[in-house]
Amino acid sequence: MKDLFLSAAELAELTGFRARHCQARWLDRNRWRYVLNRRNEPRVAREHFQERMGCAGKAMTDADAVNLAAVIEQPDFAALDRR
Repeated sequence: MKDLFLSAAELAELTGFRARHCQARWLDRNRWRYVLNRRNEPRVAREHFQERMGCAGKAMTDADAVNLAAVIEQPDFAALDRR
């Protein structure tokens, strides 16, 4: 469960604050999702952090693969003129 949430040091680096109420205020103002643990410390999911920072490696769905193939492969319109 250690890797599920950002560590206290990582959260302090992200927000620029060490005090938990300041971290929560920063997270609220910047519209980050978080939960408070029993000690009222904000906890940010590592996956949410990676998503917000643009480094989430989402798995490609079948629909994504079809759309990507359609963009990459252009139809041969010259074949319509051939008889």
